[in-house]
Amino acid sequence: MKILLFVIFLLTSFCKFAFSNEQQIIAEDDIESDEQKIIAMGDIEYGEYLGAECAACHHQSGASEGIPAINGMDAEVFVALMIAYRSKVMENPVMQMIAGRLDDEQIGSLALYFSTLEPPK
Repeated sequence: MKILLFVIFLLTSFCKFAFSNEQQIIAEDDIESDEQKIIAMGDIEYGEYLGAECAACHHQSGASEGIPAINGMDAEVFVALMIAYRSKVMENPVMQMIAGRLDDEQIGSLALYFSTLEPPK
């Protein structure tokens, strides 16, 4: 009897382990990164409209006085940077203020727009 109970215990434990791993693998395949979810909210035309303010400091021709160019920047990198400024992980008071005013849709729109532009040479 003890052996039978032990075998049942082992089978039950194995089944729980096997199915939980299978569900985890399926879930990982379905998960998009936070950056990808934000980009999916974006609209290029809206990003172009919003981007005019960015161009005042982030010149199209490239970095100027320590301000990096954002034309041609990878959309996921752009989103990650803006989220880091918004959450004050990256230190720059001006960018923290600007990113703090933007919602996810606006950040996604800007990311899409700037990623379509020709990077500076």
